[in-house]
Amino acid sequence: MRKCLFILSLVLLTNWANAQSSYQALQLVGMSQLQHSDSAPFDLSGIVRVGDHTYVVADKEWNTFLYEISMDSATFGFKAIQPLVIEDKPDIEAIAYCQGNFYLANERNGGLYRFNIRDKVSSVAPEPLVCEQIPVDFYAVGLKPDTWGNAGWEGLAIDCEHQILYLIKERQPRFITTVDMNTWHILDQFTIPETESNDFADAKFNNGYLYLIERNGNYITKVDPRTKTVVDKRHYRHVASHPDGKLFGPEKFGMAEALLMLEDEIWIGLDNNGHEVTEHAKKVYGLSGNKPVIIRFERPIGF
Repeated sequence: MRKCLFILSLVLLTNWANAQSSYQALQLVGMSQLQHSDSAPFDLSGIVRVGDHTYVVADKEWNTFLYEISMDSATFGFKAIQPLVIEDKPDIEAIAYCQGNFYLANERNGGLYRFNIRDKVSSVAPEPLVCEQIPVDFYAVGLKPDTWGNAGWEGLAIDCEHQILYLIKERQPRFITTVDMNTWHILDQFTIPETESNDFADAKFNNGYLYLIERNGNYITKVDPRTKTVVDKRHYRHVASHPDGKLFGPEKFGMAEALLMLEDEIWIGLDNNGHEVTEHAKKVYGLSGNKPVIIRFERPIGF
């Protein structure tokens, strides 16, 4: 009976959300909180899949670890597998992977970093790994990411085949910067119309397209980077911003900060900033406490 009510609730939520938007809603598969024993909040900010392994990072300066998550039925367990050392006070907002290297975007100082763990994953207690800052000359093209504060790099995506890296500026203004990974020269800067949202969060490059979280609009947006045009959008507001309440609160703005594009699913990770789940989230989704959530949606065919 409870399962039937849950399914009915999802149908009603989806119908409501579609009525509010010219774009279709993503179909919910489920959601899981990241379970860990540490009492300190975990502020999920980035996620990446490498083979059969899924890694996440957080955006607080005291939480400089690479974590691996594992799914067990309705919950996600996760553990720190590699301590990282990043110069300056880090605010890691995104993670990507290409040809053996992980890449990180640091919003606090506007830096781009890389590291690899090929020789360290098997270690029982690995030593802290110093991340290398990549010498991208942003000032040469008039960009000053170390002055943007909390409105800087929020997403990072890589076209590994063509060695192009995409850095996503969050807001005021929002835009996308492309970087040649062979020379680390900046190639271009562009954006898309602010028809549904005025900000970006995370990004992923997949099958020739750039996928962006338009956070305050609760959209996943598919962009053709060759023409710099929007190909499609799907929304998740029926889950993250229903009129009966958000999943965490109190919170004025959107919380989606981590995006993962899989073959048949789309994962969206929320950074709840330590907030407790709402009564709505408890009642409808069975959430509890203040652990961050990864929401899993069906990936539409062709999206």
